[in-house]
Amino acid sequence: MATTAVLALKPFNSIAGASSFFTGPGGNNNQLVYIHTANMNHFPDYPVIRSINKLKNNNARAILLKAGQHELDETGQLKYDASVQGSNDDSAITGDYKIINKGNIRTGIISAKPGESNIIEKINSLSASLKKEKNCNIVVCISSLGYKNKNTPDDLTLADQSTHLDMIIGGHANNFHKHPVIALNSKKEEVIIHSASGNQFGCGVVKIDFDGQGQKKLTGFSDLS
Repeated sequence: MATTAVLALKPFNSIAGASSFFTGPGGNNNQLVYIHTANMNHFPDYPVIRSINKLKNNNARAILLKAGQHELDETGQLKYDASVQGSNDDSAITGDYKIINKGNIRTGIISAKPGESNIIEKINSLSASLKKEKNCNIVVCISSLGYKNKNTPDDLTLADQSTHLDMIIGGHANNFHKHPVIALNSKKEEVIIHSASGNQFGCGVVKIDFDGQGQKKLTGFSDLS
């Protein structure tokens, strides 16, 4: 595991040190590990699949997200918890959102795709509903909009204009930032933007510690390597 650099638009607490990045099968009920893949089709499949499965299986509160437009594994070897692309399991996000409960934390998963009309308004409405009505502690958007565009909505704009979004996981194959970014939403609250498209194996990891009230406390980033 190799810890990556972070670009922050606002100071925040970051967990450093890959050797102590995870707490293992037991650990903290107020801690979640988000593993996400993007565009892994360029890499050898079985070693990567084995590493991702080991990472997930060794962390009881790990959530595996499929963000890439094209993935190497369509055989069901990777058991995704949420996906916006075709998959051979029940991970697909249906009805606009999916809710995952791990430990004491409730995660709402939504998606943003290019060409959708009023995408910013849609994401704001969904994320607000997940927070206020579905009691989600955190809302994650799997996005294929691209990190930065000239004339169409992108991840930066989505983060800037969002109201209840906590994290954007980028899945665009070519338009991404190679480092994690912390942006500020319309309420000056932190929004994580993270993509695995540019790293060696197309797999990224975000670990978040929550306090006793289910609010984000510490954030750490790493790559599969």
